Amino acid sequence: MTFFNQIRTRESGGTGMSRKTRQSVLRAKLDDMVTGIREQIASGQLNDGDFLPSELELAERYEISKHSVRKGLDLLVEQGYVLKVPRIGNKANRPEQKPAAVLRLGYYPSMWRQAALPELVKLYRQRHPDIGVELIPIPFKFDDLHLMQHYLDSGMIDVAMFNQLSFGELQESGKLKELLEPLEPSEELYPFLLPAFREEGLLHALPFVFSPVVLGYNKDHFAEYDLPEPDSSWTWSDLQRVAAEIGRENKRVGFYYHALSDNRWPIFLLQSGEPLSAGDAGHVDFSGSGVREAIRMSRDVLNDQGLTSLLSQSDGEAEELFRNGKITMIMTTYFGLNLFTDAPFRFDIAPLPALRTNYTLNLVVGLAVSAKSAHKEEAKQLVRELTSLDYQSLIRRRTLSIPALKKAAERGADPEHPALACEPSRFMLYREIIRSFRLHSDLQLSGEALKRMRSELKLYWAGVTDLDVCCSGLEDALAVRPIG
Repeated sequence: MTFFNQIRTRESGGTGMSRKTRQSVLRAKLDDMVTGIREQIASGQLNDGDFLPSELELAERYEISKHSVRKGLDLLVEQGYVLKVPRIGNKANRPEQKPAAVLRLGYYPSMWRQAALPELVKLYRQRHPDIGVELIPIPFKFDDLHLMQHYLDSGMIDVAMFNQLSFGELQESGKLKELLEPLEPSEELYPFLLPAFREEGLLHALPFVFSPVVLGYNKDHFAEYDLPEPDSSWTWSDLQRVAAEIGRENKRVGFYYHALSDNRWPIFLLQSGEPLSAGDAGHVDFSGSGVREAIRMSRDVLNDQGLTSLLSQSDGEAEELFRNGKITMIMTTYFGLNLFTDAPFRFDIAPLPALRTNYTLNLVVGLAVSAKSAHKEEAKQLVRELTSLDYQSLIRRRTLSIPALKKAAERGADPEHPALACEPSRFMLYREIIRSFRLHSDLQLSGEALKRMRSELKLYWAGVTDLDVCCSGLEDALAVRPIG
C-alpha cells in the first residue's frame, strides 16, 4: 500500500464522491503541500533554520487534516528537508547534495580579496548546487613554471588563473597548447585585454580583472601642505621636485615604488621611447640616450630621497607603507587600492608621470581551462560565468579592482548597489588612459631576459655599479641566450 493510501480520507469526504475519487483529491492536496515546502526550501525562499507554519496553518492552507499534515512532514523529514524540534515546531533544512562534478580552481591568493573570490564562488554554488568548486592557492610569483605545469599536466586543477607574465612564460616553454584549452572570446569583454592571452589567433584564457599601474597619493598630505595634486601633465621631474619638498619639510617619504617588482621597473623602459630588440647580430643595444635616461630615472626617483629598493620586499609591503601614512605618493595599481580601503586618510589616483612617453603597464589576470581536466565543459562554463555580467558586477561592487567586462566596469550610479565609500574620486581614470596601456610582451623580451635584467639593475639601484657599467652588464646578460 502506498504512502498516500495509508492516510484516512475523511477530510476530503463527501456523500457524492466515490472512495477512489476522494483518495485522488487527497493525494493531490498532500502532494501540493509536500512539493511546495520542498521547493521553497530548495530555492532558498525558506532558509535553513526557518520554522515552517504550524500544522494547523498548513492544514487550513491545503484543506487537509492535521493527521495528513503530519504524514507529509514525516516524508519531508525522511527526505532531509525538515527537522522536527519536539514541542516547538518544524524547521527547514536544505539537504546537502553530492555534486556531480568538483572543479578545482587554482587562484592567486591576492585575488581572494582583490576580486571578492569567496563571494563569486558562493554565488556559483547557489546557482549550480550540482557542481562543486574547490579553491587551490597558486603562488603569484614563482621563478619557474614547474609548479603550475605540474598542476595542469597532472589534472590537479581544472581552471587556472594567469597573469600576462606567467602566461608569457608558459608560451616560451612551448607547452601552452598542450596544457590549455582554446576558449571563445566574449564580445562584452574589453577588446584591448584579449591580446594578453592570445597565441596564433587562439585565445587561451578569458580576461577576468585588470589594472594599469598608476600613481596613488595621499590627498590629506597634499592638502595639509598646500601642494598641487598630481595630474596628467606631470613628468618624473615634476614628481621628483614635489617628493623632495615633502621629504625636506615634512620628514615623510615623498614617493616610493618597489623597484625589484617586474610590474614596476619595466615601465621606465617602456617610457624610454626606444625599443629593446636585438639587432642584426642578435645584440641588444643599451647605448641609446632614451634607454639610459630611463634606467637613470628608475634609480634617481628613489636615491634623490636617500632611499633604496630595500625599503620593501614586495609590492604589498610598499603599499602597506603607504596605507600607514609613511609615503605620500606610490606607484600602485587598482588591485593595490583594495589594501587602502580602511586607510585613515583620503587617497586618490593619477596617471604615472611621463618620461619620453606616457606608457604604463596594464596588468591582466585571466582564467584558463586545463586541457587535462576531466570536466572540461563544466570548467568552461565556470570561466564563462565568472566573466559574465552578474559575477563581474559583484567584483565592481565589492572591490576597487576593474572587471574585464566593460558593462560591469563602467556601470553608472546604482542606488541599490552604491560604490564603496572609499572609492577614489578619479576611479574612472583608467578609461582616459587606455591608449597608454602596454603589456610586458611589448618590451619584446622573454621572461628569462627580464629576470637577468633585474639582477643587473639591482646592482645599479644599490649603488654598486654606475650607469655605464650597468648598461654594459645588461648587454652581456641579454647576450647569454637569444631574446624571445
